[in-house]
Amino acid sequence: MAVSNNVFMTFFTATRAYSLPISIMSWFVPFLLGIFSGGNVYYGLVSLFGIIVLHLATNIFDDAIDYTREKKLIDLKIKNKFNFQAGKCACIFDGILSLKQYYMISFVLFLFSLLFAFAFMYLCGLKLLFVIIPCIFICLLYPVLGCLGLGEVLVSIVFSPLIYSGVYYVMTGVYSYDILLLSISTGLLAVAVLHNHMLLDFRFDLTNRKITLCRLVGSEKKALVLLGIFIILSYLNLVFLVFFKDFSFWYLLPLITIFQAVNLIKVMYNYIGSPNSENFLNNFKLPQNLLTSFTILLCIAIVADKCI
Repeated sequence: MAVSNNVFMTFFTATRAYSLPISIMSWFVPFLLGIFSGGNVYYGLVSLFGIIVLHLATNIFDDAIDYTREKKLIDLKIKNKFNFQAGKCACIFDGILSLKQYYMISFVLFLFSLLFAFAFMYLCGLKLLFVIIPCIFICLLYPVLGCLGLGEVLVSIVFSPLIYSGVYYVMTGVYSYDILLLSISTGLLAVAVLHNHMLLDFRFDLTNRKITLCRLVGSEKKALVLLGIFIILSYLNLVFLVFFKDFSFWYLLPLITIFQAVNLIKVMYNYIGSPNSENFLNNFKLPQNLLTSFTILLCIAIVADKCI
């Protein structure tokens, strides 16, 4: 049993599975909508496993590429040591896994995600390629494109139109324009989660000359303003859908989380002025909690709209 637990924790750590709530929250809304549209529940549940596998594959592949890149710089005497955020490549530094094993695990996970994709294409049709091709393309190139300041943009594409459209399609066999519009809100909040993480690492990335959207903005305070803009646009999208696209007033329910959003901005403002490791760990969870609360309320709105 101990060995099994160790293997599980090693896999959890290496793949940074703590980030999975973003994928699960993005999946749950189209899954619920698919149920109310008479969709195939089994297909919807299986799609979650495919999304999780692809997410974990991307995480560990990103770490392997970053480690390879840093090791090359050290070998060339351009840098004298590794300087990663806490948790990144942890199993390599602890001597539990090798770089080769990181690549092997990422290859196996990507292979499994492809098998999920081929299975769904066989069951649901080739139109699913409109989701699968860009999703795999983005995940494979994320380690490169993410270093060019495009990480948040890629997240917004994967966690809004692609996951929403893909899950709903495998369940119902059709693409939905309304689903795409609704996905904008949770997609923007997913971007806010990643952007907040990048903001926490702003000084680290500045030291390591890593290009992120936060750095492109120019300062921590400007990046904080951009974080607020992402959140506000997420709320405004719901207001737009209710008043201009005939969505039920129930869809305004997630606006209750505005109090969490205000607290997040306030906490991050204080963190910028006085950063410390304890605040880092606490602030890392705040945007994920906001996304979780927002998504739960959105799901309650969907159920209320369909049942009341």
